[in-house]
Amino acid sequence: MIRTRTLLATCLALTGLASPALAQDSPALLAHQAPLVLDGAGTAWILTSTALVLMMTLPGLALFYGGMVRKKNIIGTIAHSTAALAIVTVLWFIAGYSLSFGAGPEAVNGFIGGLQAAFLNGVTPQTAHSLLPGLPELLFISYQLTFAIITPALIAGAFAERMKFSASLLFFCLWHLIVYAPICHQVWGGGYLGGLGVLDFAGGAV
Repeated sequence: MIRTRTLLATCLALTGLASPALAQDSPALLAHQAPLVLDGAGTAWILTSTALVLMMTLPGLALFYGGMVRKKNIIGTIAHSTAALAIVTVLWFIAGYSLSFGAGPEAVNGFIGGLQAAFLNGVTPQTAHSLLPGLPELLFISYQLTFAIITPALIAGAFAERMKFSASLLFFCLWHLIVYAPICHQVWGGGYLGGLGVLDFAGGAV
């Protein structure tokens, strides 16, 4: 117990010593970012919501669709939801988040974001998205990722037992980059539709 307390105190001390240096070396904010002003209650709620939405896909949606098909197709149907989670997660961190919530060139920013935040470039524990300055950007990214995951997983129910697994993987990739990212940017990312006053509280449009 004493060792644990000593280790914790040491970590806190090192963190305190390192904070000024980190603040001095922090890179310039990207166009879509704002300095983090932490909202503890909001962060706790979004963290909980992130876990709940993720569970809607796995195991929720996977088991729901698996129970609606013939016995021989149960594993394949569950695999669709699992594959959607894996593929979209990789694409989201590579370019999906940047295209959805980043700031693109002025001529096209109303329709799709840019690639400034590709591979989470410029994202740190001290940054927030300008839309939600009280929420750590890393948590905002994770929360929005869960919606990006469940969208193609929902569509998978339409082609259960009707499409090859390899074809569904290609569909997930194309859907995420060509359909989801632009619409998400236009509605939730401060794009064209958002500027018209379109509100989408639960993802029905996106």
